[in-house]
Amino acid sequence: MRSILSKAAVTLGAAVAVVSLAAGNAVADPGSTPLRGDIVGVGSDTTQDLTQALGDLYNSEHQRPADWVASWHATGSSPITPKDGAPSITRPNGSSAGINALIADGDAHNLDFARSSRYRGSNPVEANYSFLQFARDGLTYATATTTNVPSTTTTADLHDIYSRSTPNCVPLLKPYVPQLGSGTRQFFLASIGLTENTLGNCAAVSQEHDASVVVGDPNAIAPFSVARGWGVTGLKLNDIDDSVLPPGKTPNTMAEDTPPNGALSPIRVYDRGLYHVIRNSDVSNPKFDNVFGPGGWICTDADAQAVIAAQHFRAADSLDCGTDTP
Repeated sequence: MRSILSKAAVTLGAAVAVVSLAAGNAVADPGSTPLRGDIVGVGSDTTQDLTQALGDLYNSEHQRPADWVASWHATGSSPITPKDGAPSITRPNGSSAGINALIADGDAHNLDFARSSRYRGSNPVEANYSFLQFARDGLTYATATTTNVPSTTTTADLHDIYSRSTPNCVPLLKPYVPQLGSGTRQFFLASIGLTENTLGNCAAVSQEHDASVVVGDPNAIAPFSVARGWGVTGLKLNDIDDSVLPPGKTPNTMAEDTPPNGALSPIRVYDRGLYHVIRNSDVSNPKFDNVFGPGGWICTDADAQAVIAAQHFRAADSLDCGTDTP
């Protein structure tokens, strides 16, 4: 079981300082249209703020004419023009939407990477892309701080809640699931032993990590990243018991994360990798390897690693960072 409980206070203190430096006057999305040679990405809601903070810091350390990192958020005005000379596209909202946009771009390099909170899926075309892990995240279920939902729920119970269809919805529960194209949606369903075909219609759709559907509603429940839920007023992140599984489901990889809501013990959560997805043909290109690769800036720069810690994600294992691994 993975854990972040041993983080040193001095590391977190340094990380907070680095984030403040990296963010500066940063706003969502690039402040202007990225240049043709810039390294431009779209996709995951989970990592949009993290990748932007990393990009801001990288750009501050690499002055023009270096190629800068630019990242478009999952939500906002649409369409977008990813970089100079590129055609406008519908803003990709979520990991799968970002990966599909990267695939649709072919070799044009109007897009250079996709942010993803899930690993390679069943689409055979994704074999042509490398999922380069750069951090890890805990996924759990969120409720309001005053709630009718138990603070510890089994994987089997979550399967039951999300597999039901009307008129057999669980009384006094309002389950939410992220929008189609969300990596969190795909990973959460797989973790509780469901697919799109077995997801019940009792679950309503909300934007990934939208706390407003949960906060203040004692019956609401939604999957949530621990890092994204950190510090959200009125939101409670809960403990998962993976020892009780639905029939046929194998155990998940679990992690222990320090909870942000004042609990005395760590919460158990589904452990997942976070990825920057690039073309296989770009893996050995120094332009991309120097940023995303195992010896690249994200994996080896102390300030970059501090940004990851400060946003409450966990560092990738040293042997996994920058490599194509679940």
